[in-house]
Amino acid sequence: MYEGLAHFAEAAYREQQGGREAALNVLDAHLAALVDAEKDVPGGSGKDIAIPLANSFDEVYYRTKAAFVWWMLRDMIGDDALKAAIAKYGAGEDKDPKYMEGLVEAASKRDLGWFFDDWVYRDRGLPDVRVQSAHAWADDKPGGGKRVQMITITLENTSTVGVEMPFTIRCGRSDVTERLEVRGKSTATLRVELPSTPIEVVVNDGSVPESDLSNNVFKVPAQ
Repeated sequence: MYEGLAHFAEAAYREQQGGREAALNVLDAHLAALVDAEKDVPGGSGKDIAIPLANSFDEVYYRTKAAFVWWMLRDMIGDDALKAAIAKYGAGEDKDPKYMEGLVEAASKRDLGWFFDDWVYRDRGLPDVRVQSAHAWADDKPGGGKRVQMITITLENTSTVGVEMPFTIRCGRSDVTERLEVRGKSTATLRVELPSTPIEVVVNDGSVPESDLSNNVFKVPAQ
């Protein structure tokens, strides 16, 4: 897993130079090989493949998939928390498979056992998340204030791999980006206030490796 830090560091450097899109282009350059490799993993069937990421001898896993794991962790817990966890790492103390998980959880004060189980300790394949439904409406603020635009979005994860998925609501004047944790074979719902009428919802900005990218755009029905 730690070999993936090289690709992760390269993406982080590109982000400093050219923004997030430049960083995601680094990850995207390796995505096709990972998606192809994961086609042979029956994660969608619910079968657990107990192959720890740290023990893989395939470069597409210990470098490419690991780089995505580090990037997703950074998005989930923040840059400062991830840096703090890595700074506390000691090779001599790394005697437990959950050693790094403990450092990350301590730094972020979050329970991330589900994420490490799905992405690090086992190979459950890749996630596939889509918008199941999106309901938009205008609502009055309490006290007779200006009407606001609202939307309720439900994401569906058809795979067995849990993920915290970013999604962007494209509106007439500006966009709104949110994140939603969606465990494997489940749905999750979020209500969002918008600056204007929504047009479409785009799941995933390229930071999460998915098995299918063809279902990531959802046109919001007219109100």
